[in-house]
Amino acid sequence: MSALANEKTSSVSVVRVPQVALLTARGRGAVATIRVLAPASLFDQSAAGLFVAVNGRSVVEQAVDRIVFGHWGAPAAAEDVVLCRVAEQLTEIHCHGGDVASRRILGDLERVGCQIVPWQDLAMPQECGLDAECREVLTQAPTLRTASILLKQASGILHQAVNELRLSLAAGQQSAVLRQLAELWRWAEFGRHLTTPWQVVILGRPNVGKSSLMNALAGFERAIVFDQPGTTRDVITADIALEGWPVTLLDTAGLRSTDSRLEAAGIELAQAQARAADLRLVVLDRSQPPEATDLELLQSWPDALIVANKCDLPDAWGAKLPGNAHGISALCGEAVDQLAESIVQALVSEQPLAGQAIPVHPRQVAFVDRAQAAALNGDWPACGLALKQLLRGSEPEPPSR
Repeated sequence: MSALANEKTSSVSVVRVPQVALLTARGRGAVATIRVLAPASLFDQSAAGLFVAVNGRSVVEQAVDRIVFGHWGAPAAAEDVVLCRVAEQLTEIHCHGGDVASRRILGDLERVGCQIVPWQDLAMPQECGLDAECREVLTQAPTLRTASILLKQASGILHQAVNELRLSLAAGQQSAVLRQLAELWRWAEFGRHLTTPWQVVILGRPNVGKSSLMNALAGFERAIVFDQPGTTRDVITADIALEGWPVTLLDTAGLRSTDSRLEAAGIELAQAQARAADLRLVVLDRSQPPEATDLELLQSWPDALIVANKCDLPDAWGAKLPGNAHGISALCGEAVDQLAESIVQALVSEQPLAGQAIPVHPRQVAFVDRAQAAALNGDWPACGLALKQLLRGSEPEPPSR
C-alpha cells in the first residue's frame, strides 16, 4: 500500500488509566461530543451496559472511522447516540446537546474506571493537523444539521480526499488534481457557514414592519415594535435556524433622510451591514403608496428578496409592486413560512452529497487555495507541498492570494 494512503495511522501506547473528556461547551447546544481514551473493550463490558450498536456488533468489532448509531444505557432509559472509533484506543461519542445526556454518559464511564479530565488535559494519540481541525470545528456546530456534515468530515472524508489528491499528483494525473482541487474549493464558502451563520439583513424605510418580520422569523420578540419612525437606531441581531441551517438576522435602522445624528449613524451602519451580508431582505409596506426610499432600495439591491408586508391590509401599490415580491403579513404570520423557504433557497442553493469532502477550517481553505494556485500555474512541486501541509498542519495558514 502506498505510504500516502497509509498516513492516517494513530499509534498510542496501552492506556493504563482510561480518560474521558467533554469536548463541547456545557449548556445548550445541538450536539455534545465526548472523547474517550481507552481500549474499545471498555464499552463491551456486560456488567456496564454502556453502548449497544444497532448493527449488533460490539465496539471492538466496529471498524476504525466507522460511524455507528446505537443506544446508551439500559433499554428502559436508553439514550440515542452516535459512536465512532477514531483510532484503536480513541472513541468519540456524540449525543444530544445540553447537560443531561452528556452528564449521564460521563458518569457511566467514570463508574467503569474512566478518569474525567478537562479536554485540554486529555492524553492524545498522534493525529494529523487536518483531523484535529475537523474535530475542533465539530465542537462549534450551531445546529444538528451542520453537526452531521462536520461529523462526516471529522470521520475521515476530508482526509481521504486530500490523500487521493496526493496520490493523483504522485501518479502525474494533473488534470485529475485540477478537477479535485476545484471541487474542494467549490465547497469552501459552504464549509465556512457550517459554523458561522449566514448573515441576512432586513432593510426598509421606517414603519414598514422590519422588526415585526424579524420577530416572526425568529419566533420570539427580539426587536422592539413601535409605530414611531426611528425606533431601531442600532443593528439588532437574532440567531435562528431555518431548515437546520444557521442564520443571523439583522434588523437595521429605517432608511430615510434625517437631521438626527444618532439616527443617521444607525442608517450608515445599516448600509454597511447590507453590503457585507450574504442576503438582503427589502421590506415594503404594501398598504401604503410607494415612496422614493422604497424605489431607491429596489434599485440599489436588485439581488435582494423583496418582501411586500401587510398583505392583510388593502393593496396601495397595485401594478407598481414587483412581480417577484413575497406577499406576507409579519403581524399575522401569513406566508412567513414560504418566505423562510425562499431565504434558505437563496442562501443554500446547492447542498453537498453525503460523501462530499468539504474544507471546514480557515487554514484548510487557505492551503486548498495555495495548492490550486500552484496547480493552475503548473508549479506541481509547490502544489504537492501545500497538500502535504494541508494534511499535516505543520505550517501556519498562508496569506491569501
